[in-house]
Amino acid sequence: MKHKKIHLLASALAVLAFALLGLSSAAQAQTKPIVIGQTYVKTGPLASLSTEPLIGIRAMFTALNASGGINGRPVELRQLDDAYDPAKGAENVKAFVNDGAVGILMPIGTSSSVGALKAANELKVPVVGPYTGAGPVVKFSEYGFPVRISFDEEYSRIVNHLFTIGLSRIAFAHNDNPGARSAMESTQKFIAERGDKMVGSVAIKNDGSDAAERATELAKLKPKAVVLSATNDVAAKFITAYRAAGGETAFYSFSFLNGQKLFQDIKKDAAGVVISQVVPYPWNSAMPVIAEYQAAMKKIGATEFSYASLEGYVTAKVMVEGLKRAGPNPTPDTLHKGLESFKTLDIGGIAVSYRPGEHRGLTFSELSMLKADGRYLR
Repeated sequence: MKHKKIHLLASALAVLAFALLGLSSAAQAQTKPIVIGQTYVKTGPLASLSTEPLIGIRAMFTALNASGGINGRPVELRQLDDAYDPAKGAENVKAFVNDGAVGILMPIGTSSSVGALKAANELKVPVVGPYTGAGPVVKFSEYGFPVRISFDEEYSRIVNHLFTIGLSRIAFAHNDNPGARSAMESTQKFIAERGDKMVGSVAIKNDGSDAAERATELAKLKPKAVVLSATNDVAAKFITAYRAAGGETAFYSFSFLNGQKLFQDIKKDAAGVVISQVVPYPWNSAMPVIAEYQAAMKKIGATEFSYASLEGYVTAKVMVEGLKRAGPNPTPDTLHKGLESFKTLDIGGIAVSYRPGEHRGLTFSELSMLKADGRYLR
C-alpha cells in the first residue's frame, strides 16, 4: 500500500512537471518575437531613398512593442542591405524566410522590390508596401501587397493637371535607372494620349555628376514644364543648374522628392516646385492616423515630420493590421489570408483595399507646392 502511494505521488509530480513544462513552452511561444524582414538600400548612390521611410517604420514598431506587441508578442524587424541590386534583394528575402520571417516589409526602390517580389512569390511569403510605384511591382501578383498608388497613376494625374492649366510643352528629367526610365515612358504615353508629344527628356547619372550638363541640354528646348523622376541629390543639382542656365519652367516631381530636404539644399531655387504626394499631409493632426504617427515619432525623438516617414509608418501599420488578423501564431499563409480579409479597411482616415485577386492598397494622392519658406502649399 505504501509503495502504491509513493507511485501515485511520483505520477502526480510527473504530470505536474509536464504541465508546468507545457505552460513554460506556451509562455515562450507567446513572447517569441514575430519576425518581419526588410531588404533596403543602405549603400550606394541611392541610399538616401531609405532614410525617411525607415524612421517612420521604427516609430511604428517601437510604439507597437511598447504597448504589448501583437497578442503579447513583440514584432522584430530584421534588415539587410541590397545596394539596389535585384539579385541581392532576392537573396535577402530567402535569408529572412530561412530565419522564420512571416512577411517582407517595404523593400526600398524599384530594382530592390523587383528582386524581393520575385523571391517572395516563389517562397509564398507576402511583401507589403514596396517603396516604388513601378509597373512590374504594382501589377497584381499573389504575394505582392502594394500600399502606394502606381507611378502611372501619379504621372497621369500630373499630366492631366498640366494640360488643365494650359502647360502642354512638357519635358522630362530622370535618374538613369529602370524605375525612373519607366516613369518617363509612362509620361510620354500620357502626353501622346492627349494628342501631343513630349518636348524631350534627359537621363542623369545616379550620382548627379552630369546634372549641370543635362540641365543645359534640356533648357535649350524651352519646355513650359519639366517633370522629374529623380532622387533628392540629383533633383537639387539639376534644378539649380537649370535655373543658372537661365531656363524658366515649372518643375513637377513624383512623390520620392523630399521637399523639405530640397529646400535645405537649394533654398530659393526650390520655391514653386510641385510634388505629387501619395500619403496625406503629415502635419494634419486632425486625421487619426496622422495624430498617431506624430505621437509615435515624438516617442523616438523624431521631431521632423515628412511625407516619406509617414509612408513608412502607414506601410508598417498595414503590415501590423495584417498580422493582427493572422492568428496567435502568424505564418506567411495566415498573414496572406489576414491581408486579403481587409476588403476595404479604414486605418485612421485613409482606406486600404485588399481582397482575393485584387491587391489595390491606397488610392490617395494630391499635389503640393513648395513655398519660398520651405513649407508646403496644398
